[in-house]
Amino acid sequence: MKNNGRTIADTATTVADSAGVIRKHLDAFVTTAPLAESGTRKASETLNGVYERRCENQLVPDPACDDLKKAKDAAADAARLTADVNTVVQDYHGDMTALEKDLVTLQRQARALAKAAPHLSEDLDDAVTKVDALNKGAAKVAKGAGTLHTGLGTAKTGAADLDTGVGKLQTGATDLTGGMYKLVDGSGKLAGGLHDGADQIPDYDKQDRDARTQVMADPVQLASRDLHNAPNYGTGFAPYFIPLSLWVGAMVAYMLIQPLNRRALAAGSSAWRIALAGWLPVAAVGVLQTAALMSVLHWAIGLEMARAAGTVGFLFLVTACFAAIVQWLNARFGAAGRILVLALLMLQLTSAGGTYPVQTSPGFFNALHPFLPMSYVVEALRRLISGGGLGPVWQACAVLAAFTAGALALTALSARRKQVWTLDRLHPELSL
Repeated sequence: MKNNGRTIADTATTVADSAGVIRKHLDAFVTTAPLAESGTRKASETLNGVYERRCENQLVPDPACDDLKKAKDAAADAARLTADVNTVVQDYHGDMTALEKDLVTLQRQARALAKAAPHLSEDLDDAVTKVDALNKGAAKVAKGAGTLHTGLGTAKTGAADLDTGVGKLQTGATDLTGGMYKLVDGSGKLAGGLHDGADQIPDYDKQDRDARTQVMADPVQLASRDLHNAPNYGTGFAPYFIPLSLWVGAMVAYMLIQPLNRRALAAGSSAWRIALAGWLPVAAVGVLQTAALMSVLHWAIGLEMARAAGTVGFLFLVTACFAAIVQWLNARFGAAGRILVLALLMLQLTSAGGTYPVQTSPGFFNALHPFLPMSYVVEALRRLISGGGLGPVWQACAVLAAFTAGALALTALSARRKQVWTLDRLHPELSL
């Protein structure tokens, strides 16, 4: 004991100094915790108010709302952490007060031990008693120091989060400042543009305003104009009924005239000569019919034609074509050909588009329309009687010439076959 007295004295002095340091920091920690909680709470409330004014209560949110929200959240986290630290401090306030008293006692006893240590050998019993008391105080100090260490760890974490949040807050504030400058510049440009636009708005008088109101209320007006107007109902239907009468004339003519001359067939004449001999008389009758028909229509009924000579000449070609077609059907099919002539007339009347546009007819008649001669005759007569371009007229002439040539060729072929007698011709199954 004599040899270790100095060491004990030094150790006791160190313990006393350490207890003083711990007591000093404990006082600072107890005092700072409520202030940290109050400061972080006020910062969080301030940021919440800024965020509500600029982002939640505005029709057009501030461009820096995202950064403000991050800063607001970071401040709220920091406030919660400092609140937790302060709660720990308040919850253990009694223990810390007792710990402070124990530290005072420890410090006093340690200093007393340091003074008495050199004389321990002289008063060993008293030193043992004081060492026991010191041991008990040290145990209490260790327990309080553990609690303090835990609280300091929590405070350290909260302080780090608070530092991070403050950094984010500073960054968001910088961005907000830049955004405010941009907003000010944009507002100035907007004000200037509105001012310039207001200067460019014309000052209309009442008459101009009424006129523009009428235009806005009725911006589109429809104007209709007739091209090549037909003066009456009969003029509009003439292109339909004229070819009908010519077809019926050819059909009746071949009821009276043989399509193929029997004497020429018996004499062995050429097929083309026989076909032309049966066609020319009916074509001549058709020419006379056309002249009589157009005379009655023009002078008796009052039909006015935009191209009278062209109409008459075109009808001569029409009657020649119809005569050739009717001749072939009668020559090829005999008595049954008359029924086919009537059936073909019905098909032409329903698909020619003479009474209404053919596009409104069923698909069957739309398909037949381009393959029947009367379709072209009706369209051409409309241009010749009421006026218009001659493109459809020349097309109709080419089609009718092709039908005429084809029908005469088929009639010549039928005449060639008629020159050969068969049992069917000697004993026909049907005769009219």
